[in-house]
Amino acid sequence: MSITSDTGPLIALAKVDLLNLLETAFTDVLIPPSVHRELLAKSGEEAQRLHAALGDYIKLTQLSGIPREVVRIARRLGPGEREAIALAVQTGTPLLIDDRLGRLAARGLGVKVTGTAGCLVEIKLAGMIPAVRPVLEEMRRRGYYLSDALVDAASRLAGE
Repeated sequence: MSITSDTGPLIALAKVDLLNLLETAFTDVLIPPSVHRELLAKSGEEAQRLHAALGDYIKLTQLSGIPREVVRIARRLGPGEREAIALAVQTGTPLLIDDRLGRLAARGLGVKVTGTAGCLVEIKLAGMIPAVRPVLEEMRRRGYYLSDALVDAASRLAGE
């Protein structure tokens, strides 16, 4: 199964050196041009991991245009979120996105969404990682914001 991704989840997974889990979990990870530019502009220890993945299993996918309904419902979002939603609509793929307003907009357009935590729960249930909570805690230690409620909910869903 393919998935479209926004910038945030890719950065979060790169921060803890688990970006490769997406390659195992999905046949393709699609990103639009704005997300690609945001990832290329990233610095820090995760930048090298992101650049390697961009040359491998994360696929830059051009948009055929942004539909009017996406422009209307996603007008308050940044270009990365707006294009990621448009690409998910265009390709009929689920969307990996953590931004709350972006998730609401995507759902309003009928796009199936998941976030970093939800993706990790599925990866854990598939036996690819032993536990979700330590990964989420490490993301937080490395500066990626995740609420206590989200970490607790993901841990419960993962059976921890």
